[in-house]
Amino acid sequence: ATAREIYRDDVEYYFSGNTTTYTGKEVSKILKRWISEVELGIERAHSFGTIGFGDDGTSGVPPSFFSYDVTEWEETGKFNDMGLPLVNAKAMKVGIFPMFLEGPVRYMKTIQDDQDKLVDMYERVLTSGLRDHELKMYYLSASLEGQTYDMGRQIAFAPGWLENQSIWMHMSYKYYLQLLRGKLYDQFFSEYKGGGILPFMNSTTYGRPLTECSSFIASSAFPDPSIHGMGFLARLSGSTAEFMDIYKLMFLGPKIFYLNKAGEVEFQLTPALPSWLFEDKTADGKAQKDEDGQYVVSFKLFGQIPVTYHNPDASDLFGVSPNKYVITMKDGSVETVEDSYVPTKLALKIRRATKVASIDAYF
Repeated sequence: ATAREIYRDDVEYYFSGNTTTYTGKEVSKILKRWISEVELGIERAHSFGTIGFGDDGTSGVPPSFFSYDVTEWEETGKFNDMGLPLVNAKAMKVGIFPMFLEGPVRYMKTIQDDQDKLVDMYERVLTSGLRDHELKMYYLSASLEGQTYDMGRQIAFAPGWLENQSIWMHMSYKYYLQLLRGKLYDQFFSEYKGGGILPFMNSTTYGRPLTECSSFIASSAFPDPSIHGMGFLARLSGSTAEFMDIYKLMFLGPKIFYLNKAGEVEFQLTPALPSWLFEDKTADGKAQKDEDGQYVVSFKLFGQIPVTYHNPDASDLFGVSPNKYVITMKDGSVETVEDSYVPTKLALKIRRATKVASIDAYF
């Protein structure tokens, strides 16, 4: 903290312009040390935990915020504009708050490659005070009952409204996105179809079109039950951006273009699509099939290239690539690739988009 404050003081008005050159090894060593410090901070945050109404600190859900009260100080002999003495803090006491959804969202970014930890964190959040069991969604924060106004303006709102224990679509979508990024497919689609994500919310309860995001949803903590689940302040908020990331991971995969060992560009689709997108026996409409009777789902790549997935048994396609691509060009020619990826020459044409009419991917 001292080093950070010295740095901020040094660059408050201008940078010196001096430069320093480091070798790759030196930079690597510095970054490892920084990462070690960050990981130590995460570990310490876990040890502090959260405390709040109905939360005894044993939930295992990572905290989001802390406060710091100065317990020891020394006067500097200087005074501020109001004549009050200035001091240097010598010791501080950490204040612990109730849990907020942002804590596990950020923590899950650091454990994307550890399925066991991800599942454990999902279960902890699911059974914590962050879960709105009535709406089957997630609060922005757990109950703030008993907190003082020192915590901030959220205390001014009624529970379930705005920043006090409501459903922030943006933060909820961030959480759902981490489930998908972490390949917790069953958990993600259970939350999705369970009503946590548009368009599977109840439109009557939501009170607006299911294509329209809201700033927040009044949660079941709000005193008036008649507006539980209702969306307020329609907007193109961060939830729209998170939904686009979800869409990309569902229909395309994490990286459609990549470099092979020879440094050449290749193209590969790795969708994460549940079986019910191909055939939903609970829905009123009929499943779409191709001429061979295979179930199909289509979307547009780059907003102009129709891509159709052909799924013979309407099974889940979770993180698997096609075994064949049929690429139709705008000049009428057809290219067939019997592999899980598209080689460089065709990959570059797909990336340029202008010469490709459609792509059919077979599983």
